[in-house]
Amino acid sequence: MRIYKTTDPAEAVAFAAGCIGPEGHEGLDIFFNTGVFLQTGVTNTSDRDAARELGIPVWQAEHLGGSIVCFPGDLSLCLTTWGNRLPDFGEACMEAAEGLLREAGAAVARDSNDVLADGKKVASWARATTRDGWVQTVVHFSVNTDLELIRHICTKPMKKIPGQLSDYGITANDILARIGPEMEAWK
Repeated sequence: MRIYKTTDPAEAVAFAAGCIGPEGHEGLDIFFNTGVFLQTGVTNTSDRDAARELGIPVWQAEHLGGSIVCFPGDLSLCLTTWGNRLPDFGEACMEAAEGLLREAGAAVARDSNDVLADGKKVASWARATTRDGWVQTVVHFSVNTDLELIRHICTKPMKKIPGQLSDYGITANDILARIGPEMEAWK
């Protein structure tokens, strides 16, 4: 399995797309976000034009899920496997976030594929399978957020208020360090 680390959204997108492309390969894309970036699916859950007008790069994937506005300091992971070879990846990532939050004294809850800290969404994951049999599991950790910017860009009614792991002193590196031992098993 190839592991690719980047701070560039275009590189992160290109690597993830290459994993399921004609010359596909298993890979783990580790994206440390350094700017604001909009990830969205095929459903209409964000104002992509408003994002572009603000100079925010937009990546539209083929998944049916909603949109995520990524901020500097956030961590996103995209695991691509042939078939559902590592079905526990998303869960393991959420458990890592939950452990860090509990250690920081937060009230932690799980709501489906989301982790909530003191009632605010700080981490989530999703999985999609391509027609060719590739499985991509994406995970996002909200280290920093700008609620007003999210409200400006996202058009889907907000069911969970976004929060940020930085309120608990948690960084992207802290998350990756907690997940790191698991990564050896994922290879």
